[in-house]
Amino acid sequence: MAYFYTGKMSKGEPGFQKIANKKDIKEGGLLGVELGGNNIVLAMINGQVFAMDAICSHQGAPLEEGTLEGFNLTCPWHYAVFDVRNGKVSDRTVWAKNQTSYPVNVDDSTGDILVNVSAGIRQKGGKEATDTE
Repeated sequence: MAYFYTGKMSKGEPGFQKIANKKDIKEGGLLGVELGGNNIVLAMINGQVFAMDAICSHQGAPLEEGTLEGFNLTCPWHYAVFDVRNGKVSDRTVWAKNQTSYPVNVDDSTGDILVNVSAGIRQKGGKEATDTE
């Protein structure tokens, strides 16, 4: 079951905020978090944490309820596939657009996961590639 963790400011690199701890997410798992009004899904693969928008660009499904296979996150409603490393939608998924991905830092001493939502990046491409992004 997914749950949301509300992020708090952290003393560290500017723009990064603590949103969770590595204890909160299992290897190969997903975790929904909220930070500054942004719903974000975290994925942990091979000990590395990735962050991207948690609301599917197709019809608003909660991506933390999707399935993760390797770096591919599949939407639980209409099966759009996104790469958690960069939010890019699969070429096979013609009905969705790319998600915004966010830089992640992990404090090795505490396990705290920090995300910088102001530095989010959306790759060009997907269904609405010609839209202003």
